[in-house]
Amino acid sequence: MPNFFAQFVSKFLTSVFGFVFLITGSGSGSTGKEVNTPEDFKPVLRFVVCSDIHLNGEADQEAAKRFATLFNDMYAYSANSAHKTLDAVIVAGDFTGGGREKEYEMFNKIVAANKKEETQLLTVLGNHEFIEYRDVDATVGYDVYKKFINENVDTDVVINGYHFVGVSYDDDGKSFTGKMQWLDETLRNATKEDPTKPVFVYQHPAPLFTVYGSVNWGDFSTRLVLSKYPQVVNFSGHSHYAASDPRSVWQGQFTAVGAGSLSAFMGNLNYIDGDKDAPGKSGGAWLVECDADGNVSMKLYDIENRMFFANVDYYFTNLSDSSKRTHTWHQQKALDTAPAFPESSVVSSFINENGETVITFPEAKGFYDAENYKITVTNEKSKTVYESTVISEYVRATDDDVKVVLGNPESGSYTVKVTAYSPYSAQGETLNNKITVE
Repeated sequence: MPNFFAQFVSKFLTSVFGFVFLITGSGSGSTGKEVNTPEDFKPVLRFVVCSDIHLNGEADQEAAKRFATLFNDMYAYSANSAHKTLDAVIVAGDFTGGGREKEYEMFNKIVAANKKEETQLLTVLGNHEFIEYRDVDATVGYDVYKKFINENVDTDVVINGYHFVGVSYDDDGKSFTGKMQWLDETLRNATKEDPTKPVFVYQHPAPLFTVYGSVNWGDFSTRLVLSKYPQVVNFSGHSHYAASDPRSVWQGQFTAVGAGSLSAFMGNLNYIDGDKDAPGKSGGAWLVECDADGNVSMKLYDIENRMFFANVDYYFTNLSDSSKRTHTWHQQKALDTAPAFPESSVVSSFINENGETVITFPEAKGFYDAENYKITVTNEKSKTVYESTVISEYVRATDDDVKVVLGNPESGSYTVKVTAYSPYSAQGETLNNKITVE
């Protein structure tokens, strides 16, 4: 899809989805405001949420090492907190690459070597847990899960007074229709105990029309049930869409959070042109804390760079009252501003170790970091030799410059134009510089 048309589509669909989110219960939220975790916040519960590890059974796989690192880093964080315990680790599906036994064995080996007794492991089956068996009998996916993980594929566990409800796919590995009565009854009972207390629900695909990626990869049936329970905080994966994107957190009839992937973040720059891998290495997990009054604080951990994102944190209060939402789609969009490059920014170029020309430029920032850049390169005859829209560095907690490989253009002078766009499609500044290829 040509860049100019793709950006038009992105802006148009942003408006369309704004209307969809409004009529599906997210509220107008015209007075967007940032809500920060108060300094006197005292957690009584701490857990981590990750998804889409995709283990292949090999110990030297990068994903395997990342999963082990996540335990170690979160224990180190907990040790320096007033609440010393990491109470749970949630894996919202796709912890294996195909549901093979050797992948389960590697998962259990990592858990056994790194998880402390204080921490409960909570899992559900994602679609990848069925892949090996679909062509013959998808129900085998349940058998293997029960053999290696838990006899119960759907669970309701209480930790420090808070319910954690995990719901897996039906045994076809595709749908949830057979689980809706169980989920409804479980949530009804959990919320009767204390209607004001949050209930944490996790499944693999996001409820439809909630978080970033749910338009492409969401599930409708879970959305119908969860919409009845405003105190639900839902976690999901599946799409791999960047958890660092503000659209990955949504409040409406309930609260939904996209976990992205521990292996790599992705995105879709115009909703219809296909999923894109973020450049370089990326991935992350949420650290979630809850106090005695049911307030919830979340921050995103960059597993590649082993640090928290400086500006990706959320604080939720009054979770049982849908009229007091502070992070609706519309409220977060109202905070969005056109991204601007740092003063005196330029586009420069260098030749990489493969002999390719690479352009580099600083990140543009508004209230949120730029989500993507439209890049056009023309030669001295004004002919376009390169045109692309690329995902920004907002998938990493570091503040690195953007690097884009142009390939092997002929020697000569080129004009490079880079236009920044926000997560809500606000067009920002354009850098316009010349580079020389020797």
